[in-house]
Amino acid sequence: MTNVAPESVGVERDPQTIHAHLQLGALDEEFLRNALTMKVSASWAGDEVVVQVDITNDNTGHHIPTDSPLRHLILLIDATDADGNRLSQLSGPEIPGWGGVGEPDQGYFAGLPGSVYAKVLQELWTEVSPSGAYWNPTRVISDNRIAAFETASSTYIFASPVPGTTRVEVTLLFRRAFIQLMDQKGWDVPDIIMAQEVRVLD
Repeated sequence: MTNVAPESVGVERDPQTIHAHLQLGALDEEFLRNALTMKVSASWAGDEVVVQVDITNDNTGHHIPTDSPLRHLILLIDATDADGNRLSQLSGPEIPGWGGVGEPDQGYFAGLPGSVYAKVLQELWTEVSPSGAYWNPTRVISDNRIAAFETASSTYIFASPVPGTTRVEVTLLFRRAFIQLMDQKGWDVPDIIMAQEVRVLD
């Protein structure tokens, strides 16, 4: 393109000097995925499996996630044996209750091994938390969003008493709103996979 407005007496220009102003933001999935880098390591430690996950906000100039306090990242750690049975978690963070109580394959992850990165608000009058109603009087309960050029690290340890292959799948999701609110409103907004890694230990 050499002229962005030929019908309005636009000026002919070198295409290399015409910059896009698309403001892609969180509407563009590829743009979202390029915002960060995830590194995963998994190893044996006796009869335990140790999983280390580092998420680096290396391609933005702001916290991830940003804008609406409804937005959050969900990191899921799924460690299974050779028969597909989930390994018992010995230590490490778990998804909080507001991650959704129910079937994991339906997006309800509460209690599963993993972490959530979010700015969690509580309404002062109703004490509802988490809340996205930032226009009401609120207070910040927690804020562990990943700052620009910072790395969020977490470690998970699983019991693996039976010798054999262990499969570790690590998935980072971008969720646009708390699942309880989406259920109440009838919103059908699928999670976006930001990053996914699989490690197999033999």
